Amino acid sequence: MRVDPAIAALRGDPAPQWRAQAAMVAVCDAWRSEARVAPVLADLGRYGRAAPLADCPALAGLFDAGGAAARFAGRFCAVFALALRRERFGQLPFRHNFDGALSTLLLARVGTAQLTLTAQESGEYEAASVVFSDAVRHDAVIAGAAHARVTRRAADGALVHRETRVEAGSRHTLDLAGEALFVRHVERRLVPLRLQRPADAPGAAREYALADGALIQQAAGAMRDSRHEMMLALLGRMKRREAAPLMAAIAGEQRPDSLRWEALREALALDTAQGFAALCRVARAPLDPLAAPAGALRAQLIEAHPQLLAFEEGQCRA
Repeated sequence: MRVDPAIAALRGDPAPQWRAQAAMVAVCDAWRSEARVAPVLADLGRYGRAAPLADCPALAGLFDAGGAAARFAGRFCAVFALALRRERFGQLPFRHNFDGALSTLLLARVGTAQLTLTAQESGEYEAASVVFSDAVRHDAVIAGAAHARVTRRAADGALVHRETRVEAGSRHTLDLAGEALFVRHVERRLVPLRLQRPADAPGAAREYALADGALIQQAAGAMRDSRHEMMLALLGRMKRREAAPLMAAIAGEQRPDSLRWEALREALALDTAQGFAALCRVARAPLDPLAAPAGALRAQLIEAHPQLLAFEEGQCRA
């Protein structure tokens, strides 16, 4: 691997890189304070704190048909292209990612709302499944052209598809809880400005097979719940038996179903008596959405291990 001499020199003296990055941060601060940008970011703050989009005119204006999104993105690109030209060691002070086909640049995030600029390269794309999450998304396409498929989940669980064209100037608003847009063929690099906000108390994200609509998997809709699930799993892998009473308690609380189920699983693995007692309590609660799967698991466990009946005697005969 060849290392450019200018980059190699940074190993002995990182000061040029520090200076370049400080300059990029200063450019970012100046951009955020511009007359056309500051009101958008202020509205993003209100929107991220659950205000309706209609009450955030500067932000909502980006997703109207007047071309404001293109002007907003064009100004951003002009400012930072010039900054990168001046500072060859500078890096954009924004979270960014590129996987070879899709580029994502997080322009701003306030509260639960985030504004991103994305670019999808030309080519064919395929998917075997669709994911629905409890959020709302607005797209304003700035450049490019593509063919896409909108998938909706009907009340009976069937997946309904509609083909559509996506191109510069088009606008799309999606209730991601029941509809998703998948880009199948990009003719010219597709560049949308995207605004997304999850529900106040988001439900689980669910992935369905396109072939038959079968549920493949689900995940916690809120980052906080996902973190708690990981904490429970970690305590289980660490074999922290003293955590079993807390896990059993979580299983019976008003928490997301996926978190409660994870608590049940880990409690069973750490302390069979406490975990099985908690499982029985959930199974005998007729209005609990986990009652049916808990009852089925209880039956399977008793069939394989009849001695478990001793742990429910006098406690939670289901």
